[in-house]
Amino acid sequence: MEVLLIRALKMLLIIMLTASYSFAQDVEFNASAPPVVSVGEQFRLTYSLNNRGSDLRLPDLGSFRLVSGPSTSSSSSVQIINGQMTQTQSVTYTYTLMATEAGTFSIGPATVTVGSEQYTSNPVQIEVVPDSEGRRTAPGQPQVPGTAVRPRDVSGEDLFVRIHFDKREVYQGEGVVATIKLYSKLDLTGIENVRFPAFSGFFQQEIEVPPLRSLNREVIDGEIYGTGVLKQLILFPQRSGEINIGSFEMDALVRQRTARRGSLFDDFFGGFETTRIPVKSPPLSLNIKPLPDQRPAGFNGAVGDFRLDVDIDPGEIRTNEAVSLRVTISGKGNLQLLARPGVDFPPGFEVYDPSVRENITNNVSGQEGRIVYEYLMIPRNEGNFRIPPVQFSYFNPAIGSYRTLSSGEVKLAVQRGEESDRDPSVAGYMREDIRILGSDIRFIKTGGLILKRIGYDPFGSFRFYLWFILPLLAFVSLIVIQRKNIRDRADIALVKKRRASKMARRRLKNAGMYLKQNDHQQFFEEMLRANWGYLSDKLLIPVSGLNRENAKSALLEKSVPQKEADRLMDIIGECEFARYAPSSAAGDMERIYRDTINIITEIEQNIGR
Repeated sequence: MEVLLIRALKMLLIIMLTASYSFAQDVEFNASAPPVVSVGEQFRLTYSLNNRGSDLRLPDLGSFRLVSGPSTSSSSSVQIINGQMTQTQSVTYTYTLMATEAGTFSIGPATVTVGSEQYTSNPVQIEVVPDSEGRRTAPGQPQVPGTAVRPRDVSGEDLFVRIHFDKREVYQGEGVVATIKLYSKLDLTGIENVRFPAFSGFFQQEIEVPPLRSLNREVIDGEIYGTGVLKQLILFPQRSGEINIGSFEMDALVRQRTARRGSLFDDFFGGFETTRIPVKSPPLSLNIKPLPDQRPAGFNGAVGDFRLDVDIDPGEIRTNEAVSLRVTISGKGNLQLLARPGVDFPPGFEVYDPSVRENITNNVSGQEGRIVYEYLMIPRNEGNFRIPPVQFSYFNPAIGSYRTLSSGEVKLAVQRGEESDRDPSVAGYMREDIRILGSDIRFIKTGGLILKRIGYDPFGSFRFYLWFILPLLAFVSLIVIQRKNIRDRADIALVKKRRASKMARRRLKNAGMYLKQNDHQQFFEEMLRANWGYLSDKLLIPVSGLNRENAKSALLEKSVPQKEADRLMDIIGECEFARYAPSSAAGDMERIYRDTINIITEIEQNIGR
């Protein structure tokens, strides 16, 4: 009886502690819905609560019709760490609504009761646009199930890609952000054969973009599109004038309903097919303005907005001790193209090449961060020294003029060190040289000596003629080897074929490094470069003209077995899909890496060198 009583008391204590922690946590009650929908479209209105609640009351839905709901889901967890209990709970209420007319509408806050307190959610604003048929109000009759649906004709307004620039006119060296974006009204299932423009005339820096797992809803010219960013770059123009940008190209895999009649079960059993649609963005151009001619002394092409800091640590040292001078350039601009600022060091200082530390990020606002140049100096003489101000000049495109930054003068007091008493101080010499100068007696060389008879004349001897013949033979051999190399290099096809395997191994080595780092995106990019580069060099087809169809045909013509050609094409397809629309292939990188090495080895054996 006592045991049962003790267990009951323990359970009651746990329940009381759980309840106290449940109500002690901050209550959050949030509402969410799509920002844009079309007339007649059904969508979800979701309320999330991080606690147990009751008496959820919806606001007036206005122009939205309640279709179903709420459907409720909940989760909870309890953790005990160092004797302290923490509990987290969450409840989600989901309603299905339908938009009945076009316009911009707001759904007011909902209320819920937690304990004895009432909490209010945030309001939600939703834009409703006309449907694809231009209707501004919901249709009166629903579509009859089982009626025939014809495949939709895809036009340039249903699926397209664009390259967007945050600026169309910049100065030479000024960064411009390029965004390659996809727009689709269709059921997109994948992307293949992606070909980016070369961006000739620009120094490129890639902005990290999350993998494209789903498309976001946006209103473009009054219609709803699913949009996604495929790639973002910061481009730094290296010359002035008008620079043309080529097109971005890809193949989109679209899932469409087929035209079938008379079956009520098409929605459940098939009735769909996947269509490959080529997509190409229009070419663009950027106007690059030259930098003004009145360039200050020391200007080395820095464009942006920067800061300069110079500091030394420590300020007082002894001779033959090391001291660090740090020059830091920070700000926003073409940081990775900056030249090292010049520093005028005092005589008698032993100075080593600086170590360079970079902390640079690329984002949609440009390239920003800092670069630290750290010089290690060793003063050999005592005294008070000064390092003249360090200057750094750059062009600020925001104000359209040059600026020159100057640090303060750096002073350094050097006291006589202990080793200076033993080593004489001689200005202009290194410490090792000083030790040699301090030695007034040199050791006498001993060992065997080569003596020659007085009056010995080597002219006419065999050794004399040998010294003439050997250089002549070496010169003739060099000419023969050089001519052979010239003939080999003249045969471009032979050179490309010979280097195909070598270049593939190098790229696969880089892919193996990303595989160890578990960097999915960089791994699949490097695998694509390895495969397409190998096929281009081996088949003598430019990369720009390669696709999976003509590559496979060329391999078969080179007597590569059908099975090996299909395997390589399948691997390229997996890499392309995993890079631009990641799927389960991202978790099978080791198999793709291993299969690629085996297939290239087998193709080398079939094609030969």
